[in-house]
Amino acid sequence: MERISIFELKDKAGYELPPLVFDIEKGLIRKFAEAVGDDSPRWQAEAPPSLIPALGFDKVYELLASSEEVAVLHGATEVEFHRPVRLGDTVTMRAKIASARERISGRRTTVFVNFDIAYTNQDNELVASCRQTALVTKND
Repeated sequence: MERISIFELKDKAGYELPPLVFDIEKGLIRKFAEAVGDDSPRWQAEAPPSLIPALGFDKVYELLASSEEVAVLHGATEVEFHRPVRLGDTVTMRAKIASARERISGRRTTVFVNFDIAYTNQDNELVASCRQTALVTKND
């Protein structure tokens, strides 16, 4: 995946990442449920809702981590769930940079990057919509 320099981020509003596709299979659900300590029997047939905004965000961070000197931190997540994601579904993540705001303090540059993300199932039905904020920092 292409990486974007911290100094280019503020000019990238509207940039769309390539779509990412995820098969919602039993192993993925089990690992996630174990990681968050939720052993509800409900997750035998359905994905925990909190799994959905976690899908693919590693690729978003990869895009933002343009060099070893850049730190990427999770800032915030706002999510709206529209329908359950079931075992066997295929979820496509489409993300774009909604806005980026640069702040310079001393020798440190921080860019607050907001992503609008849509998650759809194999029937192209919206299962979740999300706004995630990442803080991208570099010491100059």
